[in-house]
Amino acid sequence: MEAAREKATEVLNENFVTAPPVRVTEIASNYGLQVRIVDLADYQNRIAGFIDLEKHHIYVNKSDASTRQAFTVAHELGHWFLHRKELRSEPNKYAILYRTPLGDANVDMVERQANAFAAMLLVPKELLEKYRNESDNTTIADIFGVSPEVIGYRLKDEFGQQA
Repeated sequence: MEAAREKATEVLNENFVTAPPVRVTEIASNYGLQVRIVDLADYQNRIAGFIDLEKHHIYVNKSDASTRQAFTVAHELGHWFLHRKELRSEPNKYAILYRTPLGDANVDMVERQANAFAAMLLVPKELLEKYRNESDNTTIADIFGVSPEVIGYRLKDEFGQQA
């Protein structure tokens, strides 16, 4: 996951992110990507979003909570930065973000790397360190604009803390 960590750090630095929440839609725009919030109800809410490399669009499920939408944008940015080759060669496998638990061990490496990038982008270690002793994961999640699950994942990943 080192490539995900390095790229997330680079993107945060290039966009002068110094405080939460990380504004991923603005970051996407800075790299020429347009985020579109769309109705994906026809897919029975199994799809959180997807990226269209040719149009430079990230599509996000409008029925998702704003915290999930932010994660979806960050995940697709991870694909943009780390997996364009894989997306072009196997678009049906990687272009669509299906709903799975963040720490799902069965997800393939490309998806796990995009999830790790998203979590690291949305909750940078240096910023998490400042807030990690808040009362609970929900409070920290509110500060970062993510779900408590993302905070739990990041605390375990960076500090070995259990959620």
